[in-house]
Amino acid sequence: MKPFKFLSNDDEITIQPYDGASWMWGKLEHLNQYQYDIVEDNHYGIHSFLNQFPRGFVACVLTIVGPNGRLHDADSEYPDGWGFDITLDRINVRWVRFRE
Repeated sequence: MKPFKFLSNDDEITIQPYDGASWMWGKLEHLNQYQYDIVEDNHYGIHSFLNQFPRGFVACVLTIVGPNGRLHDADSEYPDGWGFDITLDRINVRWVRFRE
């Protein structure tokens, strides 16, 4: 698993070693052939969210909202990046739990 790379407030790349689950953006319109639940959790940083999954798992994330209230999803494009520290700040994550 590759380390996470995030831009910090001063636009330097911060590399955090991590060998667990990962995530990718998802959209509900692409999931119409699956059965799923939408789950909403609050965490302190993305690693806290990912620690609930087994190593190698890829979580399908719909939105991430940070303490500044800025919503990030598959279509978000912000020139200043996240606008908060995704590795440490309290975040709200809406994600997809697939049913078998």
